[in-house]
Amino acid sequence: MPQQDLGRVTPEEIVNFILEEMEAGLCPTFYSNLVPSVYDVYLYIDDLERLRPLEQRMREEAVNALSEKLSALNKAAEPKLKIPGAPKKRKKRYETLGEWSIEFHENADDDARENPLVIHSTFPPNADSEDRAGTLTERITKRRADGQTVTSATQRTGDVDTRRATGIVYANLAYEDDSGAHTFQMTKDVLKIGRGSPDHWVDLKLKAKKDVSREHLQIRRDPATGKLFLKDLSTLGTTVDGKRVPPSIQQADGADVDANIEVPLPGKARIGLAGVLFIDFKAVKQK
Repeated sequence: MPQQDLGRVTPEEIVNFILEEMEAGLCPTFYSNLVPSVYDVYLYIDDLERLRPLEQRMREEAVNALSEKLSALNKAAEPKLKIPGAPKKRKKRYETLGEWSIEFHENADDDARENPLVIHSTFPPNADSEDRAGTLTERITKRRADGQTVTSATQRTGDVDTRRATGIVYANLAYEDDSGAHTFQMTKDVLKIGRGSPDHWVDLKLKAKKDVSREHLQIRRDPATGKLFLKDLSTLGTTVDGKRVPPSIQQADGADVDANIEVPLPGKARIGLAGVLFIDFKAVKQK
């Protein structure tokens, strides 16, 4: 098969990759086997444009295949034979922590041509379940143009408490990007915002021109005081109510270094990203 054909990505390959990621990203907890339900598929621009008319069909087939796989795993976990008097073995069910989510993006990394298919799998932000605790893993699997696969996995910092969420919303963020108007709820103490990429995970992924950085800014809430802070991680800058925020990314020996420069963020503010996208931020007063 010619090299250029080997690099072409097909809808079938995408679904198969997602199914493999589902099982590989398994997170056993005390009561359940949790599987990731969020899949971000990054494609080289040529493949993305070629497959764009099939995007909804690919998403529907991936969701159906994931649901079928989840049912098959649970069926296989059921005991084949019940022995009278034998101790009852606690059976772990395979579960998700939210609805299936499949999104397709352009891989804007410099090595996108060499890695035409990249899948990032993880759990929903603030993933929660009943009385469970574990360490959730975010995985990135790349299918290179030569057909080889490379996987990297990172654990979320510390032990992740996956008990039922309290439903606390710290702030609302209203914005309009290239896909329309949206409202996002900040429900954890650190929120990263940007375009995202396979190697740059963000909590709030924006569909915008490349003036908006992959990791553009971070909003942090101090749990002890409830005060809010903003850090500019971008290339082209961030503003708060029209005032430029000092950049936190500094050059040191030719490399980018985060100097951890933060500024206080008012409870109500208009945040500008590179002057091309604006977020209306409003903190929610806690009782």
